Amino acid sequence: MKSGKFRAGAPVTVEVPKTFRVAVAHGKPGLFGPNYSRPGSILLPNDRLFYQALADQAAPIVERATDHERSFSHQLSSPSSAAMFRSSRGCWNDLQDANRRHARAEGVRYALRVDIANYFGSLNQHKLINILSDRGYPAPLASKLEEMLLGHTGERNSRGILQGMYPSDLFGNFYLAPIDQFLKDDLRVLSARYVDDIHIFLESIDASVDVVRRLIPMLRSYDLILNEAKSRILPAKTLLTEEPDLEELFNAAFEEAKDQLSDEEIQSEYGFQAEWDDDIDQEKREELELAATKALFDSIGDYEGSEENIERFCLPLFARAHSDYAVDHVLEAFNERPSMSQIYAAYLAGFLQYAEVKKFLAGMLKDGTTMDWQRMWVLAALMQAEAPVNGAVKNSLALLESGVRDQTLRASAAIYVGRFGDSPARIKLNRLYSAQPLYVQLAIYYSSRDWPTAERRTAKSSWADHSPLHDLLTTALEAKAKKS
Repeated sequence: MKSGKFRAGAPVTVEVPKTFRVAVAHGKPGLFGPNYSRPGSILLPNDRLFYQALADQAAPIVERATDHERSFSHQLSSPSSAAMFRSSRGCWNDLQDANRRHARAEGVRYALRVDIANYFGSLNQHKLINILSDRGYPAPLASKLEEMLLGHTGERNSRGILQGMYPSDLFGNFYLAPIDQFLKDDLRVLSARYVDDIHIFLESIDASVDVVRRLIPMLRSYDLILNEAKSRILPAKTLLTEEPDLEELFNAAFEEAKDQLSDEEIQSEYGFQAEWDDDIDQEKREELELAATKALFDSIGDYEGSEENIERFCLPLFARAHSDYAVDHVLEAFNERPSMSQIYAAYLAGFLQYAEVKKFLAGMLKDGTTMDWQRMWVLAALMQAEAPVNGAVKNSLALLESGVRDQTLRASAAIYVGRFGDSPARIKLNRLYSAQPLYVQLAIYYSSRDWPTAERRTAKSSWADHSPLHDLLTTALEAKAKKS
């Protein structure tokens, strides 16, 4: 950076399935087409570190500029916390409380729900930088941030930021702070926002006409447009609670978990680390009572449209208690709800002693209808086994050799083969190395940590100096070897 030669590298991106699926006209009830998807990205370590550092410097500015009476998503945690944001469940509960409070406000009869189309992919990077700069973000940092964001989108396209990373969550939530202020100062209406999902509270449908007419041009000035399929006017009372019985079941399960686990243990956040950590000792597992959680889970067939919310709450708790209560359900639902694959795989990883679980996961690796993102999590689950699962090494090698599979999946397959493959499989990894992109090459080199000593030394002598990231990985592998 001091020499002026630093340039952001390209992100590693894979298509991630969304909850919504293509409708089938005149289809049978419950019949849906393929999932919609969005790009999910990560950055290589040097870019990831720099992006986070730029976000950390912006965080106090964002905090001062955020109206916490109107914006509830991605609220920064206290400086003493190890996490960047408060629990998403806590933030969501605060939003629901605000919606209920506004719905009961005097004169309020309707809520205008505003959803923005392709929000993260549409926001204007230059506008974001200007908003930050106006709030006091230092010019040298603003210049580097804009350069990095341009590098992420490629082809010098200044629209959109990468989705699914903490810095992007911070900047994406902040981008709509001027809209919150517009609703408060210009339109003088009550509102509550979670990222790009906004509820605006009104006394009549006629009152919505002026709001929409003035809001649409305001959004357009930020290069944003309404999602016509998701924006609608609702009776305000529907926000008080659409399913009182379901809410009661959730509350009972939450109170049950709160009595037995710490706040950190019951807060299920997105990301690999939070879903897969296993830090509860066996004695505590055996003491966990999850009667209310099981009652909530048993209600899943009674509340159409709430299945994923129930699963996201219950499955991490079942996993922590090492309860197989939901194994059969997950095996059946895995293909029905691709967007839940990460949580499903994390749960099944605790039950690899069951033959049907191992057989199912290994079969998913060669299922032609399974998205690469799903198979990546399946491999992560299979990686938790103490021994190779029948057929998984062979299927992983086939994925690695495929020229059409995403590099994120090929990298995961390489790590699995490196850990569980025999000598011929490792020879094949060595042969495949040179034809792979950097990300997969690093995965193959990383997999050498599980190889016999002589083969590890050969891998190091062959690959250690291929890139700065190879140098970094070499240091990490050497530290692990000394520790073990």
